[in-house]
Amino acid sequence: MNRRGFILAMMLVVLSWGLNYVVTKIGVSRLAPVNFVFWRFLGTAVVTVPWWLRGRPEKSLDWLKLIVLGLVGVSTYQWFFTTALHDTLAANVAFLFDLSPLLTLLVQRLFKLRPATGRMFMGALVSLIGVSLLVGASPQGSVKGDVFALAAAFLWSLFTVLTDVFQLPIRGIALTGWMSLFGALGLLPFVTWQPVWVMGPTTWMPLLYTIVFVTIMGLSLWQNAVMSAAICKASLYLFLIPLVAAIAGWMVLGERLNLLEGLGAVLILVGVGMAEGLLARHRLSAPTPNAPR
Repeated sequence: MNRRGFILAMMLVVLSWGLNYVVTKIGVSRLAPVNFVFWRFLGTAVVTVPWWLRGRPEKSLDWLKLIVLGLVGVSTYQWFFTTALHDTLAANVAFLFDLSPLLTLLVQRLFKLRPATGRMFMGALVSLIGVSLLVGASPQGSVKGDVFALAAAFLWSLFTVLTDVFQLPIRGIALTGWMSLFGALGLLPFVTWQPVWVMGPTTWMPLLYTIVFVTIMGLSLWQNAVMSAAICKASLYLFLIPLVAAIAGWMVLGERLNLLEGLGAVLILVGVGMAEGLLARHRLSAPTPNAPR
């Protein structure tokens, strides 16, 4: 992938993943969050059948790891993430979710996979101040939704570390397909029957968007971009996603961040940038899994 292709791919990733916050919020206005997640990943599993049938693990332990990743990275994380969007502002969820790289560093530290650094703790402190300013500051949102967003960021970080530690023999769309299948199955006990195909375009169009543009197209472009450039270079673009979500939330949903929330959002981004070394000359790259957002 040449430089122009890389930039175009990352811009499409930023746009599709940034708009996902608003699109999913529209979807869960009529569909319960757990049902939305179930249909999204059941649909993803169906669409990706040709890939995951060709990429199957052979060992029993690998099957167990796949099930764990599906339950953590799809069933639990996505349920919390979608519930957060149902209860609070799309921009709040986007900025709070941007803490996940910092939380990944901290989880790696707990697992003794990465040494602690002063830069990491300084970034955590700055981000924590930002979180304290952002959470519950908007009359349009809720503390409950903001807490769910923080929990979702932590679950994504845990999932990131588990994906790196497990080192499964399958990758890409095949891995996404298997996790989507096990994740959807893990949600079955909690799903209530809602026939999405008769609920109108405000329900099934967001589902189609998340399946095609967020999970399949977005992941494919992200994988290609990461393989053609250093992951730290690709990761820089992900800091634009909350800005896209905030602008889209304002234009489509009429959401507005007040001055306090805006300051909190900026501090979160600065803190994460400090912890990851993006504001320094050199950095250690953390593993970033190919998994659905």
